[in-house]
Amino acid sequence: MSFGWLNYSKVATDVLNRVYDETALKGRLSRLDKRAKTAFAAACAESLAALQNRYWDRTGGSGGAARTRDILDAAWDVASNGNADVSSLDSEAAALAPSDDEEWSFDMGYAQNASAALAYAIRTWLSDDAQEAAWAARQIYEAAEYSFSQPDVGPGDVLVRKVSEVSSHAAGAASSAGMQSVLAFLDQALRICEDLPPSWTQLQLIARSAGQSWASSFR
Repeated sequence: MSFGWLNYSKVATDVLNRVYDETALKGRLSRLDKRAKTAFAAACAESLAALQNRYWDRTGGSGGAARTRDILDAAWDVASNGNADVSSLDSEAAALAPSDDEEWSFDMGYAQNASAALAYAIRTWLSDDAQEAAWAARQIYEAAEYSFSQPDVGPGDVLVRKVSEVSSHAAGAASSAGMQSVLAFLDQALRICEDLPPSWTQLQLIARSAGQSWASSFR
């Protein structure tokens, strides 16, 4: 199985059973400067954009998709140039998430993660707080977990699980190809932010490629 930017055979041999460790991730983020933290958070939001666009496409939300793109571009711009005014964009990004009043669809979960990640990217710049960037990363992890969480049940079917089955399901999610690709992406994005001067073209391209792969492989 291929995830576009990363071949799964390499994931299987190099990073299989990698686990999500937000404390360690935050520690690495805390050593980055403000621009690098923001670029990492923007990459997290970028990687969820294709899943969010899948939601917009299915609900006819072209206006929301366009505004999301504008805010995401602003996050990248401020990470690169540091001179844009993004002071009100975090709340606007959060408001783009689907509301509880809308008719439910599975893709709503991804759109909520994407909107949150974008809000956290803007807040990372505003606060220079590693926790905000870590919360952006958590949205990708939760999206992968969400993708794995729903069994195939028909309308009206009742799902009953034993505790042992729930534990087994959680373990399967952690070792799934999708989850491992997410964890590998987060590590790669952090490495780029740690190692490179502030030019984020490569990071943005990797995030877009990863997101497109997840949009085609996540349920």
